[in-house]
Amino acid sequence: MRPDGKNVSRLNTFIDNPEKGLWTLAIPIMAGMGIHTLYTIVDMLFIGRLGGDSIAAVAYNMPLFFFVMGLTFGLGSGVTASIARFIGADDKVNADNSAEHAIAMAAVISIILTGSGLLYGESILSFLGAKESILASSWSYLRFICYGLPCMIFSGFFRSILSGEGDMKLPMIITAVGTVLNIILDPIFIFVLNFGVKGAAMATMISQVVVFLIF
Repeated sequence: MRPDGKNVSRLNTFIDNPEKGLWTLAIPIMAGMGIHTLYTIVDMLFIGRLGGDSIAAVAYNMPLFFFVMGLTFGLGSGVTASIARFIGADDKVNADNSAEHAIAMAAVISIILTGSGLLYGESILSFLGAKESILASSWSYLRFICYGLPCMIFSGFFRSILSGEGDMKLPMIITAVGTVLNIILDPIFIFVLNFGVKGAAMATMISQVVVFLIF
């Protein structure tokens, strides 16, 4: 994480034209968040063909999904700012330390959220209002999402580290690849393999694993 010509060029852009520099940073970040949200939206579009109960089963998972996404992006923003500040100060040691702490934080969060989801996920969905057959479908969806949750969290922090280094486009492209893969896999797992709601979660899980491996 050594400041190079590209980082110096980005710094000069901020100094010479702050508005352009901010938009250069903001647009890829907003696009990345939008693309990430498409995972659930795509699932909902395909699951909508299965009926109202299936839509409800996924909908009960939405608050949990946005909680994890908000936590990842929120903490990731701090990681990005920290790394960018140290790189701007030509402090490679602390920039590396920030990245290492970010990865450690991702590991801790992954263990806590995945463990909590697998142990208490069904109870949480019941508390949110899911009942009987909808609860069963909703839990089958959440269970597979939990299996892929560490990959989602680590990918989010990897994205933040790269953003802190000034690389905004690569994380956005990788996230887009995952979304396209999810769009391809959803109908296969939901309809062709006849896994239904669970199939949507399996497709999302596989997409998140692929994104993690690319990072």
